[in-house]
Amino acid sequence: MVFCMVIPGAVAQLRAAEPLPPPFGLNWGDAPTLLVDWAVRTKLDQLVKAPADQPRLKILMITAAKGNLPGHEASTLEARFMDGRLFEVAIHYTYPGKKADFVRGQFVELKGILTRRHGSFKPSGDSRERRDGILVRSTAYRNGPTANRSLMLVLTEVADEKRGDAAARFTVVYHNSGLLRDEGPQVIIRRDGVDLPDGPPGP
Repeated sequence: MVFCMVIPGAVAQLRAAEPLPPPFGLNWGDAPTLLVDWAVRTKLDQLVKAPADQPRLKILMITAAKGNLPGHEASTLEARFMDGRLFEVAIHYTYPGKKADFVRGQFVELKGILTRRHGSFKPSGDSRERRDGILVRSTAYRNGPTANRSLMLVLTEVADEKRGDAAARFTVVYHNSGLLRDEGPQVIIRRDGVDLPDGPPGP
């Protein structure tokens, strides 16, 4: 089932004072250590992005060399850290070789499961772009008390109108930028690993 891949174990109800926790056993404000260790242990590829215009932001992308993440239908995990503190996790589902109708069905199934768990999702945006016979449409839904604390679903469909081909992918985004207002120790992600000011956290 798709929901087993997205949310392992029970998840608390989404409340303004207690934002939905991120998946994969993570906690908001975590340093990247757990994800880096997991990627090394399971021999997953890691890519760290450091946007030049946002020096405090680091983006950690984790993918398998082939196929999906171990034990998951997801192809990529994307974690965002501000000053080394986790504030967003995006899980990308691509389903290579599957038709758009199949992916759309997986998306609808997941949306229904999360709706039963956390309440209804509201439309959060619908965009279309057509260029050289290629139509790209993105549809987003959000469930959360505020823009700073939310669970989002984003379905992207790409259609080649000349050839009649279509593909789709979707993303689940856990977001909690509210904690960024709190002060905390900085953690630096470097090409050769992670620098922790006070050593790794305890178990």
